[in-house]
Amino acid sequence: MVKIKTIVVRYLRLIAAITALLLIIFTIVIQVMREQQYTRTSTVSIFNQVEHLLSENSAELSETKKDYSKECLNNAETIAYIIESKPAVLESVDELKHIAEFTNVDEIHLFNENGVIFNGTHPEYYNMSVHDGSQIGFFGKMLEDKSMKLVQEITPNTANGSLIQYSAVWSPSGKFFVQVGMEQENVLKVTAKNELSYIFSLLRVNSSVNLYAVDKESGKIIGATVSENTGKSLDDIGISLEKAVSSPSGFHTWINGSLSFCMFADCGENFLGRTVSFGGMYRSVISVTMILAVGIVVTTVILVIAVTRFIDREIIKGIENINGELAEISSGNFDARVNFRSCAEFSELSDHINDMIASVLSGTDKISYVLNKAELQIGVYEYNEKMKTVRFTEKLAKILSLEYSEVQTLSEDCALFKEYIRARIFDRASDEENIYRLSGETEKYVKFEEFKVHNSILGIIMDVTEDYNRRRQLETERDVDSLTGLLNRRGLDRRLKALFKFPDKLGSGALVMIDADGLKQINDKMGHEAGDAYLKSIADALRSFGGKNSVCARQGGDEFVLFLHNYGSEEQVEEQLQRLYDIQQNGSARLGENDTVPVKFSFGVSLLDGSGDFRALLKIADDKMYESKRLRKEARLR
Repeated sequence: MVKIKTIVVRYLRLIAAITALLLIIFTIVIQVMREQQYTRTSTVSIFNQVEHLLSENSAELSETKKDYSKECLNNAETIAYIIESKPAVLESVDELKHIAEFTNVDEIHLFNENGVIFNGTHPEYYNMSVHDGSQIGFFGKMLEDKSMKLVQEITPNTANGSLIQYSAVWSPSGKFFVQVGMEQENVLKVTAKNELSYIFSLLRVNSSVNLYAVDKESGKIIGATVSENTGKSLDDIGISLEKAVSSPSGFHTWINGSLSFCMFADCGENFLGRTVSFGGMYRSVISVTMILAVGIVVTTVILVIAVTRFIDREIIKGIENINGELAEISSGNFDARVNFRSCAEFSELSDHINDMIASVLSGTDKISYVLNKAELQIGVYEYNEKMKTVRFTEKLAKILSLEYSEVQTLSEDCALFKEYIRARIFDRASDEENIYRLSGETEKYVKFEEFKVHNSILGIIMDVTEDYNRRRQLETERDVDSLTGLLNRRGLDRRLKALFKFPDKLGSGALVMIDADGLKQINDKMGHEAGDAYLKSIADALRSFGGKNSVCARQGGDEFVLFLHNYGSEEQVEEQLQRLYDIQQNGSARLGENDTVPVKFSFGVSLLDGSGDFRALLKIADDKMYESKRLRKEARLR
């Protein structure tokens, strides 16, 4: 029974839990809205910073390219002047390389008036002309106008793929023009600063925040704070391009298995996107919620303590007095009475309890009287696990053959009575429900049932010895073959029906159909008594497989059935079937004192297949048995 204090505390906890839940939900909603608004604002600010950095870096890149182009052209003019004024340097590639190092260029190529390279720092390019390839062909226009100065855009070198810028000018005499090449390290550095991944790395606050640049047409990621995502599509990481376009205020989605808040914006040819993981975005929400929860728990504890003390002082003491007297009664002292009259309600409750006790005490006597009058062999007992005593009828003592001293001892000790009942009623007599053999007596059977009614245990023990023995005799006459002692066809059918109700509990096994060979010849030559002895010997051989894992039956005439079940594996079943084969090959039957003949029979096997249709298995085994019989007969004729 739940105590009043427990009920009050439970309701207080329920109210506190509901209040806490509402406060927490309200707080979470407000915090989530605030965090989402903050994320939207910060995302717009970051997108503006990205656009501003891209604009500044583009201007810096343009200026740097212009300076490098000018420097490249100045270096070409300087080298042309040096060579014109000191032609002897053309006799040594090393001298040209010194000039290249001095002027901070990587390559020098000298073209004649026909546009063919005749000298330079790289002899492997000698004899190449402006007509060989598009990169060198860019300078073919120099042949048309000797006042022309050309600077080529930064392009990959066709020889090694490195980024390089070429410029060319004619010598002062106009006899040759000089082409120089410079690798653009500074330009590459400025270009790297303009890459989205570099800019994103500057703006990344922590690992829970990621930035993306996405191509509008294809949805391909062209820049990301996590480099391995570059080159993938948005769908590859779990973001729908359509949703990114149609939800400018942001949305939640799963990215690489993590729930995140996403926001995308249009930025020229691309979309800029920012994602914040659930934990990173709502970390403050969790901390605020935990603080609120702790405050509510503290408040609840204080409230529960205050209310509990009030209940203890005003109510619980009176109830405890009544419970103390009831506990004495529950322990077996039925002479005790409740007499607590501090208020009208407790006085009325005491009277009702005393009336109820009187009614309970008279119940067992009434039942005993009725059963004695009806002359029924039924005993009844009742006890409460909180009580020490047991009440039972006179008939129960008679059925259990209890002496007077035993009745007194058992009725005064509930634990001893339960132990006694379990010791006397433990051996189930048969498959029939609730029929047990009574230990300590010869072939006495009882029907035993025990029920729990509220807090009491009610037991009924009925002497069914006469009915059980009569029924067992009828079943034996009905289901057992009188000659062999095995089950007959009816008994086999009943037994298999019971076993195949739960085919999944049968384990590995087999149904075997057996047909005795040569029975007619034995009957004709030696008489039917010999034939009966022959059949009994086969029955004894089948009985040797043991009752725990087998069912043996005589179908009628010379047909037998052996059902093997509850083996751990098919290999174990095969071992048993090998035993049967050995009996078939080597068994013998004693038909008289001096007459012994070989036991011969044909058999067919059907292994269990997990179904509940034993008749189908019998049919399969029967067909195999007749096939075996035919083959054995043909073998004898040969």
